[in-house]
Amino acid sequence: MENYSAPPITPELAGSLMPMRPDDSFKGTFGKALVVAGSRKYTGAAKLAIQAALRSGAGLVFAAIPESIHAPLAASISEAIWLLLPEKDGAITAEGRSACVEEKEAGQASEEKAGLFPTEGKDAVLVGPGLNQTEGTQAFLLGLLEHLCEVAPDLPLVVDADALNILSQQPDWHRLLPNRIVLTPHEMEFSRLTGLSLSEIHSNRLKLATTYAQKWQLTLILKGPNTLVASHDGDCRVLPFANSVLAHGGSGDVLAGLIVGLLAQGLSPFDAATLAVWLHARSAELALAEVGHPAATLPSDIIRHIGKAMSSLSKSQ
Repeated sequence: MENYSAPPITPELAGSLMPMRPDDSFKGTFGKALVVAGSRKYTGAAKLAIQAALRSGAGLVFAAIPESIHAPLAASISEAIWLLLPEKDGAITAEGRSACVEEKEAGQASEEKAGLFPTEGKDAVLVGPGLNQTEGTQAFLLGLLEHLCEVAPDLPLVVDADALNILSQQPDWHRLLPNRIVLTPHEMEFSRLTGLSLSEIHSNRLKLATTYAQKWQLTLILKGPNTLVASHDGDCRVLPFANSVLAHGGSGDVLAGLIVGLLAQGLSPFDAATLAVWLHARSAELALAEVGHPAATLPSDIIRHIGKAMSSLSKSQ
């Protein structure tokens, strides 16, 4: 395995990044997170991301999802605020809406875009978990990025999962992004984004993570054993954790939800990514201790232990 020289993400570092929670605070104190996620095929991914965002400490979590999956999600998650988006074949879509918007008067067009891209008043956005990769979803994602670049270029945005795969299919994709971005690829997704082979990435993760974070001018989380968090200015931190407990579909959705919730609370992209990566790993350790074996420890178990992971940080401060 590569010999990492980046500073480790320690409990002391993570603890220094935890947002304070004054007793006289209220829900507005801790920000508004928007999670754009889910499809009929991947309803669970949206659920995991939304629940993790709620557990992160964000004051309000808005969930923008296809209408057809609203009922099961709303029945199992009481605390989110639901925003129902147009869909086609069970996936979010923007197909056929651009021409319609162009034909409307300016005020009507603005309302149309605000409904399709409900970012106004939010403090951070996550897009990607369980989206699917239909043509309509691709049109939606590219429209969302264009909308953010036009009206809110400094709104923090986490790009995850299917959103990464859609991006990788676009020429010069990094030029489509607004200013404050966190990308969350595992090695296969990073391969698609860079065009590099898996063997090249696996043997040179630290150098490549820092190089591409600077090239793309964003915060990059290169997931895997000893996850790396690289900043746009060349800093990099490594997670001293490698365990198969995180080798389950859905664990990345939990991490993405944590990141957007911490961003909504005012952390910088680099610090939010750092703290989320540590909390995610520590929660997995705690879940593993309860369940007993990494093969049987699920992402939903990790979510239930986020509070204990946070509590362990307060004790170490």
